[in-house]
Amino acid sequence: MKAKFFARAAIAAAVVLGVAAAPAPSRADGVSTVGISYAYYDPVSLVLKDKGYLQAALGPNVTINWVLSQGSNKALEFLRGNSIQFGQTAGSAALLGKANGAPVQAIGVSTNAEWTAIVVPANSPIKTLADLKGKKVAATPGTDPYIFLLRALATVGLTGNDITLVPLQHPLGRQALNAGQVDAWAGLDPFMAEAQLQDHDVLVYRNPALITPGVLLTRTDFEAAHPEVVKQVLQAYAKAREWAVANPKETAAILAKESNLSLDVAALQLSRSHLAGEAITPADQEKILGAGPALQASGKLSAGADLPAAEKGLFNTSFTTGLGLK
Repeated sequence: MKAKFFARAAIAAAVVLGVAAAPAPSRADGVSTVGISYAYYDPVSLVLKDKGYLQAALGPNVTINWVLSQGSNKALEFLRGNSIQFGQTAGSAALLGKANGAPVQAIGVSTNAEWTAIVVPANSPIKTLADLKGKKVAATPGTDPYIFLLRALATVGLTGNDITLVPLQHPLGRQALNAGQVDAWAGLDPFMAEAQLQDHDVLVYRNPALITPGVLLTRTDFEAAHPEVVKQVLQAYAKAREWAVANPKETAAILAKESNLSLDVAALQLSRSHLAGEAITPADQEKILGAGPALQASGKLSAGADLPAAEKGLFNTSFTTGLGLK
């Protein structure tokens, strides 16, 4: 009975997504547990978790280990340690991690969003990027907001050496800003949206052109050993994305519940998020590779890091292409 039910579920999911059904993994395939992160900065991952689409795709014989990621640096840490096999990061952070030896490839887009900006208190004397010179700025190293900060400074002839970087995880950066411990913060949604609505903080510098798309990463060893599981994860993601796009109010409610933030904060975050699309397009790749010069100047590349090799080896679009996902 279980086998019949499982086969029907797999076929039904394939019909909805318009792709061929992949065989469901089982312990006989060597997969009994799949680890995947979920993140407030990736609303689709929250829908994936809430609606049970991934469990339906993988079947009852596979245990899903859901791990909360507070930032790209954390997702990469979990991937390196093999506590998860799939994780969501910003494209720039994925490129940095790959250059520093993380055994990962980007297999799909998680979200395209204006999820970061330079944030200051409402009464701040800081009005332009140039005003950041000599100031304390909170940011999470190894994440898109940090790389965005460096790229933004470069537009006015400044570098990371012209500020005092205060390394804090994203929610702590927001707290430090409103406690007066730093002058500015390279923010991240939903905490940035909360800062705007609750504390009337100001996004003093916005530039979507300097923000890289979010990507779904998988470990290269897992990808090579279990390609069918990779396909099923991407199919489940596509189903969650389809639901999120069709149900924005309900998606906002899921985001608010998971992040323990108000519904208006979640709605503001989603208003600057573009959820549609599964494949990493040439335009997405170009935006991600455009972060290369900032990574070179960041001081975060480890000794022996090979950025050109990482740029060539980061993307694997064969899965989305094979599944017909766009």
